[in-house]
Amino acid sequence: MSWDVLIMKEKYDFDAPEENQPDIAPLGKRDEIIEKLTKCIPNLDYRDEAWGILNDEGYSIEFNTGDEELVDSIMLHIRGGGTVMDTIQLVSETLDAYALDTSDCAYIDFKQPEQAKESWERFQKYRDKVLNKEK
Repeated sequence: MSWDVLIMKEKYDFDAPEENQPDIAPLGKRDEIIEKLTKCIPNLDYRDEAWGILNDEGYSIEFNTGDEELVDSIMLHIRGGGTVMDTIQLVSETLDAYALDTSDCAYIDFKQPEQAKESWERFQKYRDKVLNKEK
């Protein structure tokens, strides 16, 4: 079970009707995105241009970049434990993008580090409960 975080260029207003939503700008060209990400995260494995993999201390993140040359968004599939927020923030800042916690449709506010950390902790508690691992 993964915690899924969507990296996107602009915020989507979930309260506005669909017809009032602006077109969301793409993140950029896939090869440029991969170059930026692997430069700031050296152990990010992007041998498959559509699917990057990062194995770090206590967690892993799969970067679902997709098959298109122009990337609209990246879905991060995060598993494990540990301190992932610094990596998510680095990805967001590197791509000048927003990070959406898909479990509650809220954007992660990295200026509120405790609040951002709570989002990850809530998911871990939920995951452990669902998987019957709660102590």
